[in-house]
Amino acid sequence: MNTNENIIPNNGFNGIDKQNENLINMDSLINKVKAEDQRNLYLTKTFQWVYIALIVLFTGLLIFDPDTKDIDRIIGAFYIASFIAFILIFRNGYKEYKNINYSLPVIEMLRETANRYRLRVDKLLTLIIPILLMDVGVTLRFYTDLLPMSPLNRVLIVQAIYIPVFSAAALLGVYVWSKTQKPLRDRALELIKELES
Repeated sequence: MNTNENIIPNNGFNGIDKQNENLINMDSLINKVKAEDQRNLYLTKTFQWVYIALIVLFTGLLIFDPDTKDIDRIIGAFYIASFIAFILIFRNGYKEYKNINYSLPVIEMLRETANRYRLRVDKLLTLIIPILLMDVGVTLRFYTDLLPMSPLNRVLIVQAIYIPVFSAAALLGVYVWSKTQKPLRDRALELIKELES
């Protein structure tokens, strides 16, 4: 019995299968990235209009409400400044997603995807500005309501509620990132490694 007849020659089919598998994985990743980019494009545009509407609302209340006091105008100014800062942040995000070029060479596009979906400290730090402006407005809003407590205690009580709320929002944001964007970034880095090897 000739055992050589049972041996199936390898004529490079394994290499071709591997290439086809990589192409399928690449197409799947690109489709998922495009879907996520479109979702973020929609969200950044929507939030811009939400904050614009809030600015119009608060400005109208400050101008046309006859019972508005000076302290209310100060509080409203901090709210509006916070909304403007949020608009600028979302505007930058909108421009980033709107100007994505999917016609770049594959490896360059993968690098941009990995960079776009990394958890960037600089972006998180920019959120501190509108959050602090909002914090001042909220603190002033409830400051007189907490009389006859001492000034320090009034501020601390507001912060005891405000800080956990925004901390929870930040943790939620990181959780959403870990479930939606981090897997895309990780897969992009894997494909970059495969293409460069």
